Amino acid sequence: MSAPALLSVVVPAYNEGARIPATLRAISDHFASAPFPVELIVVDDGSRDDTCAVVRAIAPQLSVPVTLLRYAPNRGKGHALKVGFAATKGDRILFSDADLSTPIDEADRFLAALDAGADVAIGSRKSARARIEVRQPWLRETLGKGFTWLVRRLAADVSDATCGFKAYRGDAGRALYARMRVFDWSFDAELLLVGRLRGARTVEVPVRWRDQAGTKVSLGRDVVRSLLGIARIRINAARALYATPCPIDRAVDSWCAPAPADRAAGGAP
Repeated sequence: MSAPALLSVVVPAYNEGARIPATLRAISDHFASAPFPVELIVVDDGSRDDTCAVVRAIAPQLSVPVTLLRYAPNRGKGHALKVGFAATKGDRILFSDADLSTPIDEADRFLAALDAGADVAIGSRKSARARIEVRQPWLRETLGKGFTWLVRRLAADVSDATCGFKAYRGDAGRALYARMRVFDWSFDAELLLVGRLRGARTVEVPVRWRDQAGTKVSLGRDVVRSLLGIARIRINAARALYATPCPIDRAVDSWCAPAPADRAAGGAP
């Protein structure tokens, strides 16, 4: 694997105060000895708990520099990623859910897929080589399969549309997320369709995955929203709206922890 000039890791977070410390430590520890620089971007999607305060408290203890972005009210994971990707500087971008259902050490194979020529590498829990350590509850898994069935027919032919672990070549990722307009559970379908329209080379990478308690998905509400979202995506595509970027429509607060080298030299958080 060739070394990126800079890797940006984006973690969207909504009411993740309880588990975000372990997640950020795991990411920091994994990349502490990486032969390339890493920036970690946490996007607080209008949390109502202490997510922001917790991130600020732990950031100075980490071996990678941390940027915290925040806005209100909550807009959905798709919006958090749109904000986070817009702030990235890396020539490689990794997105991971805050629960680390896919362990961070899987990142190496995703970066290798980009090195091999992919613009986008998406995690697949459905591949024969995937390893599912703890399955989702039956209903959630069935609904996810149904959503992927729709995505394969209306957006892109992939085996797993919703795995929360993906990697992008930097310019490709920023271009795709800049065009996002739908932020609910269907945002994955929108990204895949926009990628197809823009000719992005997309590959699937089998992952090790473990269901984590504490999902923010409301099955009844989010299933209905996702179906409506897919309809909006098809209408947007028919109107050629994905040809141009869509601006972020919220004020975003930004906070940066000092880089590790600055802290070692005596800089204050």
